[in-house]
Amino acid sequence: MSAAGSKRKRKSSLQIYKDLKKDFEGGRFKPVYLFYGEESYFADQLQQILIDHTIPLEDRDFNLDVVYGPDIAAKDVLGICQMAPMLTERRIVVIRAFDKLKGNQIFATLAKWPNPAAVVLLICENRPRLNANPCKTLKENSKVAQVVEFAPLWRNQMGSFLREYAQSRGYKLERNAEQLLIEFLGTGLALLTQEIEKLITYVGASEERVITEQDVLQASGQTREINIFELQDAITDRRRVEAHRIAEQLLLGASSRQGECLRIVSVLSQHFLKLWKLHGCPSYGLKPAEITKRTGIPSNMIYKYRQAVRKWPLPEIKQAMQLFLSADSEIKGFSKRSPHVIMTLLIVRLLSEPLRY
Repeated sequence: MSAAGSKRKRKSSLQIYKDLKKDFEGGRFKPVYLFYGEESYFADQLQQILIDHTIPLEDRDFNLDVVYGPDIAAKDVLGICQMAPMLTERRIVVIRAFDKLKGNQIFATLAKWPNPAAVVLLICENRPRLNANPCKTLKENSKVAQVVEFAPLWRNQMGSFLREYAQSRGYKLERNAEQLLIEFLGTGLALLTQEIEKLITYVGASEERVITEQDVLQASGQTREINIFELQDAITDRRRVEAHRIAEQLLLGASSRQGECLRIVSVLSQHFLKLWKLHGCPSYGLKPAEITKRTGIPSNMIYKYRQAVRKWPLPEIKQAMQLFLSADSEIKGFSKRSPHVIMTLLIVRLLSEPLRY
């Protein structure tokens, strides 16, 4: 057998997530975990599973710390990681945006001298330097630490994930419905699972408990004048007043403004990511199928996206992606602003006067 063939096949993000979920639910923890990668859904879910299966609700005030990297000093949060739990077996320290924590190299000490009564979860927004500390030392000490990359799922993995998610909630998701969800919303798992939750509410406790293609069409807002895709078009076309009006209506009509805000940001970021990828494609010489493969844009939508690219220079798209990242962090609790204010400011910043190059 060749050296390449003898190597253990690399696990998918989904399998790694399932393995860690099983460990956490079974009370099996390492002292330190570092998560990074484009698919943030898995890190977010594992954070909550870890908390739910480690510390009782009544003990969390003294034994759970969730901090944001840019807002705290490295030595201070390292001190928190070394503290003993109070009236419970373990404490948890979660550091979001760990890659933005200045001086985070000192966390290499956790691999050499871990706190056996704590679980430290380090979540990076961007890919960290794996050959530098603390990642290097954490990877070398696999008995006490685990470094995990959560890459996006492949398109052929999406269907089984969505069906399993619906099944875990007691519902069957038809294949046509699953394909339509991906077509409408892309492959972001947070957005897709939120939409399935909405569909479960829409379908209700019927005897069949089946989510059909028709349910997706009717519940997704495709028949309404006000929907997330109209907002996407208004922003793409730089129709500021209309964008504010549609966003306002979407938030007013949502059962959860925070959830709707996250959904909007996810859809818009996926849309602008496609524009970014299209900027990297030659204007001529590529067949539609190749463009679809490179960008994820359906072949019948390529012309529309070509028109949009002319309105959004690459530097502005990069700036927009930073705005989406900031808005996502704010919505998830790193700001005291309301979802309405966050969304209003996002649109204002996106549609301010175009930069000159």
